Amino acid sequence: MEMNVSVTEISPGQKKIRVEIPASKVQQELDDKYRDLAKKIKIKGFRPGKVPRSIIRSYYGKAVEQEVSSEFIKETFPEALKETDLKPLTQADVSDTHFDENGSFSYTALVDICPPFELPVYKGLEIYRPQIEITEEQVGAELEKLRQSHAQLRAVEADRPIREGDVAVVDFTPSVDGQVFEKGKTHDFMAEIGKGTLHPDFDKHLIGRHPGETFSFDLDYAADSPTREIAGKRVRFDLTVKELKEKEVPELNDDFAVSIGSGQFETLDALKEEIRKGLRNRAEEGASGRVREQITEKLLTQVELEVSPRVVDREADTMVENLKYQFESQGIQFDASRFNTPELRAGYRLQAEKNIRSRLILAKIAETAEIQLAEEDEDAIYAELSKAYRMEPDKLEREYSDSALVEQARERKLEDKVFKLIEAEAVYLDKPEATVESETHGQPEDVAPDEDSDDGAAEQEK
Repeated sequence: MEMNVSVTEISPGQKKIRVEIPASKVQQELDDKYRDLAKKIKIKGFRPGKVPRSIIRSYYGKAVEQEVSSEFIKETFPEALKETDLKPLTQADVSDTHFDENGSFSYTALVDICPPFELPVYKGLEIYRPQIEITEEQVGAELEKLRQSHAQLRAVEADRPIREGDVAVVDFTPSVDGQVFEKGKTHDFMAEIGKGTLHPDFDKHLIGRHPGETFSFDLDYAADSPTREIAGKRVRFDLTVKELKEKEVPELNDDFAVSIGSGQFETLDALKEEIRKGLRNRAEEGASGRVREQITEKLLTQVELEVSPRVVDREADTMVENLKYQFESQGIQFDASRFNTPELRAGYRLQAEKNIRSRLILAKIAETAEIQLAEEDEDAIYAELSKAYRMEPDKLEREYSDSALVEQARERKLEDKVFKLIEAEAVYLDKPEATVESETHGQPEDVAPDEDSDDGAAEQEK
């Protein structure tokens, strides 16, 4: 479409685009809209199709202009961005839309872009990669989790008190400030003694009790409790033990391995080997994550890059909305107002700024190193998305190739290739840098807090 585009610099990271569409095009579009409208509307005193334009304008002028301006912006703004070679970091804010006296239409848009910055040194970075060692204790712990998850519950016939590891079937009514907390009333709750599911001290009030007993006790809830009605308050529980069950855990043998694997594992040793592989995969993912965290931090410290507060705020909004969606999709009840506290918001803004800066740095490295997505990368993107959204890859490519969803997947894939390039040319250390530095300076362990901290982190990664 014919248009005039001009750019004004607000700051290195913000530009203002002004777009003007000539009067001939604007008037033609307005004429078409009024002509179509005249065929449809009915105004008392005028025959259908014979209503003067001046009358139509008095009734519908604002609506027509709003529709025409929206269509012009939608059609011309992407072209204006291409013409000016501007790549917005977030949705632009369009303002000053008006039809000029000369018959033209114009609008302005504030565009946040990546400000210029120096490329960081990304080759030969010194990185610590945690050593991976899978112990028999770890394998044993996973096996025990499997045993517990396949345990059967059976009623306790003997007249004995509740003890650690039992499952007590209870009814309870909580009260707050002398009033019954209706939302918390629960029937047939299965409390596994020792898990502390409802409250760290809930279970200890049941130990030693018998089925049929009714009793009461008080619990103090922390101020940050997820249930707002009881946060920071003392709650009284009126509780009845209805039934007592105990867990019957299966024996750890070949039969157990066969039963949980549906024939996949013939022996306990085969199950152990599969568990060991899973632990190693998780450990390698954790080690890779730690390596990439170090790379990101090293790149960020080299680059002075100021991002617009508007971009940071919108990134933080997206992060909060994604977190809410995760809670909702998992059926987790939460107090939405807690996401808007100043403390939480400040934390999200810090992370949002870090995310944006790291994305821009990685994108520049990709451009400098001429890293691009190959055809197999595109195929992998559609294959992964098709699994997540249960759609055939071909259909997803046809209908969503230009969508934000696919663009984000492309960005992640490109970043992964950049990380792999940096990892391939990194210098790997045997110990975390803080430990190496303290040893170089001959500092004793008891005066090297950073060393203790990093070693602990390394052990967790193992």
